[in-house]
Amino acid sequence: MRTHILSLCALVLWPAILPASDFDWLVREFSRESGAQQVHVPFLGFARFVVQIGHPAGTTDMRLAIFERGDLDSMRFRAITDTTVGGSWKPMIRIRSSKGEATNIYERTEGKHLNLLITALDNDDATFVQVRVKPEALLRFVDEHEHH
Repeated sequence: MRTHILSLCALVLWPAILPASDFDWLVREFSRESGAQQVHVPFLGFARFVVQIGHPAGTTDMRLAIFERGDLDSMRFRAITDTTVGGSWKPMIRIRSSKGEATNIYERTEGKHLNLLITALDNDDATFVQVRVKPEALLRFVDEHEHH
């Protein structure tokens, strides 16, 4: 009986024990700094489930957060992103326009998987996407669809 109770407590408390992911920290920090609230995306949970089961284009996991009406300039956006994701993510691409738009793409290798983190700021709207892909499966997908 005691083992069952301990197992049940572990299952219930497990999410609280695990540290928040870099993605979760980034989303929280952006919300705090910009004053923007995350937009609810209908069926996002179902879409994540489909990605985890079906592995489209080699993708094994996907996270998405969208914000509207935030108040943050592109330089501060980049600083928050860099600081929050820390040294485990390597910047690949950085684009900033004079119109207040910014896009940052980071990568991190995790075993046989490649993690990509894409952060985009379009004036007062922001989008954060994190995907985990199997590089060889992604390359096969690109090769198969290159001429279509």
